[in-house]
Amino acid sequence: MAGWLVVNSLLILGSNFQIFAHGGEDHGDSQPKTAVSDKGTVSHTSRIGELELMIKHPAIEPDTATLARLFITRYSTNEAADKVTAVIEFESPSGAVTQVGVEKVDAAGSYILKIPALPDGSYTMRAKITYGGETDTATFSGVTVSHPAAEAATGMTWLRSILMVLVATVVLALFAGLAYFVWRSADEGEIRNDTVSA
Repeated sequence: MAGWLVVNSLLILGSNFQIFAHGGEDHGDSQPKTAVSDKGTVSHTSRIGELELMIKHPAIEPDTATLARLFITRYSTNEAADKVTAVIEFESPSGAVTQVGVEKVDAAGSYILKIPALPDGSYTMRAKITYGGETDTATFSGVTVSHPAAEAATGMTWLRSILMVLVATVVLALFAGLAYFVWRSADEGEIRNDTVSA
């Protein structure tokens, strides 16, 4: 009964949050998103006012210049947005800001980004978009600059740790089972001896 009340309370509260959302609040569709494809291409998307932007790039390696693409479309119609100015920058954890070269191509709403060589680390990427006399900014945090081998090694370290814990758990369980079996056998042997001697 108590569990039912808790679940209903959470559902009602969740509904209220959606009902009372109003202008100026983040309803989820404008929140910046980052995704990685099976081929390792990283996509950052965000809605800015009436526009939507997407930045696509391969994994960024330290001390290596990287080419990326920027696409800007109108959110409602998905048509390419023209007469837009874009400024892209990377900010390091220490606060150092690095400007990215932005080159407009012939296709409307499409740009080539020239990301300069950056040191290893986690960066905040900002896209400042100016259109119709207004400037808005999309911020993507946790943009990683690292060697793929280092990332793979980190993944292997975690996997190795998990496997070691699992193996240790199995060995302890087997040892506990063996100890219990020996104790039980010894206990039954004593009972038999007591029965025979009686």
